[in-house]
Amino acid sequence: MAVSALVALCLAIGLAPASASAGTKAPGIDVSRFQGPIDWPTVATAAGIRFAFVQASRGSGADCTVKPAQCGPDPYFAANRLAAESAGIRVGAYHRAFASGATAADARADALVEANIFIAAVGTLQPGELIPVLDAESPFTGMTSTSLRTWIRVFVKRVTKKLGRKPMIYTNASSWSATGNTAEFAKARYPLWVAEWGVSRPTVPANNWARRGYWVWQYTSSGSVPGISGRVDMDRLGKRLGKITVH
Repeated sequence: MAVSALVALCLAIGLAPASASAGTKAPGIDVSRFQGPIDWPTVATAAGIRFAFVQASRGSGADCTVKPAQCGPDPYFAANRLAAESAGIRVGAYHRAFASGATAADARADALVEANIFIAAVGTLQPGELIPVLDAESPFTGMTSTSLRTWIRVFVKRVTKKLGRKPMIYTNASSWSATGNTAEFAKARYPLWVAEWGVSRPTVPANNWARRGYWVWQYTSSGSVPGISGRVDMDRLGKRLGKITVH
């Protein structure tokens, strides 16, 4: 069918024609302890969700002193991981970082603590699961762009060594600017999960992630999915799901 005819047909039946900027049609979500118990069979059947990133851990150290109920291993992770996979949803684990450290030594120490919490929560990656994820977004406490880059470098290398796969990095353009908008991790082939809501296409940091683009796009924080109480983050793929799957 000619492109013009296809567009006309889409408009006639009230559908917007698909665009490359919107990613693929495979719907996904990301969840954490803040969603509480989840009815994963309903999520899979009623909503048709194909993939989900599940928080395994969050922060460390002083973060846990300030908000202990919101820090450390996620108490819902093991149940979410098992139930989602049993429902036929492909699952990936993520760590929500609260990076700190003004010096390279302090940043390194903090990153190792957080990486070890995440690794302990995940255990091992299973074939068919999604690769692990570092959620690197503000706030960054008392950091320079140099110490932040050190923190991220230490975390991702530790996770790669222990879990056997390079993690994906979740961030947004504003948060990534704190690194000096470095392309270091893009050039080292760490996949990108970019967050930007309410736009037709996301702003991709680090020169379109060294011209590689994004693998996943979190396009809203206000999704509604049967089986989950309240609002939930929604995601689209920018590349095939197999590209971020453990084999």
